[in-house]
Amino acid sequence: MKERYMFIDFEFTTFDKKEAPKGFFHEVIEVGMVIIEENEIVDTFSSLVVPVFFPQLGEKCIKLTGITQQDVMEGIEFKAMIDELLAQYIREKTTLVTWGDLDMKGLRRNCREHNIKFPFSVMLEDWLDLSKAYQFYYGHKDTPGLWYALDKYGLAETAQSHRALDDAMATFKVMQMMQKDQWVYTREKPKMQTSIADLMGSQMTLLEKLKQQLS
Repeated sequence: MKERYMFIDFEFTTFDKKEAPKGFFHEVIEVGMVIIEENEIVDTFSSLVVPVFFPQLGEKCIKLTGITQQDVMEGIEFKAMIDELLAQYIREKTTLVTWGDLDMKGLRRNCREHNIKFPFSVMLEDWLDLSKAYQFYYGHKDTPGLWYALDKYGLAETAQSHRALDDAMATFKVMQMMQKDQWVYTREKPKMQTSIADLMGSQMTLLEKLKQQLS
């Protein structure tokens, strides 16, 4: 079977710090996915996702993404989004690609809060953070933003930021340009360690469990 690349991006809820609800965490409100085989797009998927823990969007989130309250309430449920990811994810044949690690970290947190199993391999040995690959390949001191990379390739004007499918597509375009510069992807050791809570499939931290045992 041909190796598959799954370029993924999520948009999350966000608030100004002083306006964030108590216990707030960033909920997925949009998913964008681009499936690549032999450097060709074979499928795409994009959908809004209904937030349930903090359903009311903040002004910062609406301004940043352009997603309105009415838009997001017409989205799919989080579980349905996970099912869409699983439908395209072929274990040991799919390389997940994101720009930065926030998407995977955010997805882990959302899965824990929804009490849903993380859809990808626990140790993420098939995950590529393209921002780090870009940083090391071109010798940058810090990790560049996606739009910095697009601008360097002259692609920024044709791209739209802060929408999931556009960002996933933009990440794919950067990878294409890196490959033209002779960059080659090779799988390495996992880049993000799982937590105890991930391994146990629980929303409780190790500290919380210890407190229960001692009480």
